[in-house]
Amino acid sequence: MYTLQSVVGATVLAFAQACTATIWVDTVPDHVRPYAINHYDAGGCVIGKQYYRFPVTGPSSDNAFTLIATNAPESTDLGVLPHRHEVHYENFFNYKGRFQLWTNKDGVEETRVLTPGDYGAVPINTTHTFQILDPDTEMVGVISPGGFETLFYALASENFNSKSAPYDPTAADGSPPPANVTSSLQRFDVFAELAYAPRRDDVNGFAPVNSTWRTGPNALAEDATKPYFVAKDFGPKILNSKAAYQVVQPFVTPAQSDGAFTLSTITIAKETKNSTSVAQSFDGHAAFEVLEGQLIVELEGETVSLLQGDVVFIPAYIPYKYYTRVSFTKTLYISQGAEGLDSALIAAGESWSSPIFPLS
Repeated sequence: MYTLQSVVGATVLAFAQACTATIWVDTVPDHVRPYAINHYDAGGCVIGKQYYRFPVTGPSSDNAFTLIATNAPESTDLGVLPHRHEVHYENFFNYKGRFQLWTNKDGVEETRVLTPGDYGAVPINTTHTFQILDPDTEMVGVISPGGFETLFYALASENFNSKSAPYDPTAADGSPPPANVTSSLQRFDVFAELAYAPRRDDVNGFAPVNSTWRTGPNALAEDATKPYFVAKDFGPKILNSKAAYQVVQPFVTPAQSDGAFTLSTITIAKETKNSTSVAQSFDGHAAFEVLEGQLIVELEGETVSLLQGDVVFIPAYIPYKYYTRVSFTKTLYISQGAEGLDSALIAAGESWSSPIFPLS
C-alpha cells in the first residue's frame, strides 16, 4: 500500500537522480526534470518549409503544456487549413517576423497581423488558421494540455534532433496538408473547418474596422470561451515592487483558462543590494523563455544563464531563484494551474501604465 510519504519520497528521489546531470541539455528529456535548452537546440520536425521545435513536450511536462517554436519563411499559402480543437487551448505569440492569425467563433470573425510581442488566444472550438508573412518569422505556441506535438510528428515529412539554423531556405516550397488529410485528424483533436474562408478585408493589420488594435488598451476575455488578441504593451500591466522591480503583462490568467494555465510576459529590473531574490516554489510546472536581456535561474545547486530564445523548465515544488544581471530583461512565462509565479506577482502588485518599470 502506498502512503503519501512514500510517494513524495519517491518523487524527490527521482528528481535527485535526474538532476545529478547538468541542468543544460541538448535533447528535451522524456520525463519531468528541471532542464534548460538553448534556442534552436530542441528537436522537432518539418512540414513543408515550416520547422517545428518543441522545447517543452508532453512527456517533459507530464502533459501540463507543450511549448512550440515554428520557424518559416513567408508564404502565399495558409500555414494550415482552417480547423478547431475540442480539448486543446492554443496560444500564439510572435517572437520575430510577421504572421496573420484568423479566429472565428459564434459568428464573430477577427484577424490580426501579429508583429513581435503580439499575442492571440484560440480557446477550444474556435476555428482558426494562420499565414506566415515575413522571410524570417518565428511563432511561439503554447498549447494546453501538453502532448500536442504528436500531431506535428504525424504530419511531418522529416524529423530532426540536431542543432540547426531556424529553417532550411533551400527546401522545396511546401503547402499545408491537403483537405483529405486535415479531415482525418480527429484523433489528434483537429477538426477540419474547410468551408471557412479567411476574411481579407483587414486594414492596418486588423479587422473588423471597429476593433481596437494599437489605438487603445486590449482587454483580456472575460472567460475561457472567447478568442482575443493583445498587441505588444497594450494589455494589462502590473508593477511588483517587492524585490527588484518587475512588470507583469498577463495574456492568460486563471479566468481565461478555467484555471488550467497562465501565460504572461515578466519584465525584470537588475537587482540592487536592497532587492535580493529569494527561493520560491509553486505547485504547477512552469517554463521561462527569454525575449530580451539575460535571465539567471538558480535551482538544484546550479546557476544557469539564459539568453534570447533559451528556455528553462522548472517542475512543480522545485525551489528556484531568478533574477537578471543586466538592466532590462523580458521573459515569456508559462505555468500550469492557477497559482504560478505570474499570479503571485500580480496578487502582490499594483496596476501600472507602462511596460517599463520606474527608474528609481
